[in-house]
Amino acid sequence: MTAATSTQRPGKLVWAAAAALAAGVAMALGLSAVGGTVDYAATALTVADQAARACLVAGTVPSLTAAQAANADLIVSVSLAVSGESTPAARIALMTAMTESGLENLDLGDKDSLGLFQQRPSQGWGTPAQIMDPRYSTAAFVRRLLAVPGWHQMAPWRAAQAVQRSADSSGSNYEANWPGAGRVLAGVLANGNRPGTCGQGTATLPVNGSRQGLPPGYVIPPGTPPEHEAVVRFALGQLGKPYVWAGAGPADYDCSGLTMAAWATVGVALVHAASIQQNEGVGVGVAALVPGDLVLVPGSDSPGPGLAGHVGLYLGDNLVISAIDPQYGVAVQSWTTFVSGGLIALRDPAPGE
Repeated sequence: MTAATSTQRPGKLVWAAAAALAAGVAMALGLSAVGGTVDYAATALTVADQAARACLVAGTVPSLTAAQAANADLIVSVSLAVSGESTPAARIALMTAMTESGLENLDLGDKDSLGLFQQRPSQGWGTPAQIMDPRYSTAAFVRRLLAVPGWHQMAPWRAAQAVQRSADSSGSNYEANWPGAGRVLAGVLANGNRPGTCGQGTATLPVNGSRQGLPPGYVIPPGTPPEHEAVVRFALGQLGKPYVWAGAGPADYDCSGLTMAAWATVGVALVHAASIQQNEGVGVGVAALVPGDLVLVPGSDSPGPGLAGHVGLYLGDNLVISAIDPQYGVAVQSWTTFVSGGLIALRDPAPGE
């Protein structure tokens, strides 16, 4: 999968913050250089590992022992990082681990099953040492969950069964722990995590007490090319509008509907699909990003490895605007939050400007 291939763009500015941003992305994704080819399967685990270390919360969770609570905290942190902030994915991961191991990192089980999710080395889940690392095992589970077509539309226990393939083909063994997983998730999220710091919802940048995320005093960076500036102005005018799947305005949007509508205002046609927009225009490196460029990430329902499931528009100042989800609608997130689940591609839909 090719992500963020650097391209020379005459007449476009390289922002003062570009070097710092590029370094931050390289660190977040475990890349030795910005641009070029990214092995998403490998970097997803790096992101998960770093997210777990950075976002691991401390504190008790009702009804859990200290060890179980620590494992629950880690499962949620890693799940949110790998899935692009999907709390349903985090809850499914909790439900599965509660069923398989009781949230204990077991070094034994049926046949060669190991760890929180009772994954088996003989079935390609990894080495015993890897599986016994809760960060690795959680990331491996969530990656396989995201690869199940339509997982978010399935009954959660059937989605878990599609990943685990347990002896109970109905998934009822997982279903029994779905309510409890919800309570545990609520307990973990109340354990000191701040939205926007661990891949949990929109960044805490309120405007007049709203949840739209745009920092007070934001201005489009001077020198933004005219078409890109017009795109950003249009997108900012949609702040607060609801997210509706397949929406393309003017009353509501989904993520690719917003980017499509924004670029249509300057005569650039994009296809209404994030996985296709990742190949439209030209690829750019992080250091060459300008406001209005597309930022494509796996999202909470990636259509497959290397394919974008979510897209936003870069605003400059380490900010991205997108139609996030039904909870947040059109809002602004920090760069760190937006790419916390991985970076698929950066695209300039108008490279000749």
